[in-house]
Amino acid sequence: MTTSMTLFFAGSAIAAFTLNGTRFIYEEGKKNISFEVSSSSDDIYGAQVWIENISQSKADVFIVPSPPFFRIGPRGKQIVRLMNVNPTLPSDKESLFRLNVQEIPPKPKETDGSVIAIAMNTQVKLIYRPKALAEGRKNAEKQLVLSNRDGRVWIKNPTPYYFAVTKLKSQGKEIELNANVQRALAQLAPYSEVNTGHTNLKDVSVIALNDWGGAVKYDIK
Repeated sequence: MTTSMTLFFAGSAIAAFTLNGTRFIYEEGKKNISFEVSSSSDDIYGAQVWIENISQSKADVFIVPSPPFFRIGPRGKQIVRLMNVNPTLPSDKESLFRLNVQEIPPKPKETDGSVIAIAMNTQVKLIYRPKALAEGRKNAEKQLVLSNRDGRVWIKNPTPYYFAVTKLKSQGKEIELNANVQRALAQLAPYSEVNTGHTNLKDVSVIALNDWGGAVKYDIK
């Protein structure tokens, strides 16, 4: 889950909203899925929800939130439904989206001097999973493959699933990765591969997040 900050009217640097998940899976055939937004603030907040296409054309609309705008009272909650409105998503691999929940803080009360506010935008992954792939998803990370090319070790994903690899280990020790490699492994796309930038890695394992955000270790060859 990623939380970004945007200058706004007024408020606190601490996020008022929390979601009831760090990632959401939309399985083909479901009319909709839902998630819950909770506010920890004693003030009334506004909110905006939108979906960004990551693996699909950014010009098309596939999944829409309802409601896209709403108000949450002090310590309140709001259920948001996500609906697939476009039947053209691939049926042979997962599709990746980014779910955004933007806080809209209340107008600041009269105060002396300048006031700087920070509005928080919470981002989590949203994965569309074709019905035919649902059964084979559990522990699919075991199918990750190592290969050596140009003197470097590559990690290949031969599956139709998105993986969230957070750590790479060799002989039980965590391997340092540059920022670009970390980002690529964090959303390892179907049928893609990533150059780790390392050589001679042995007894390699990865730590990856499952559908519920739990960290699981997998040995790969």
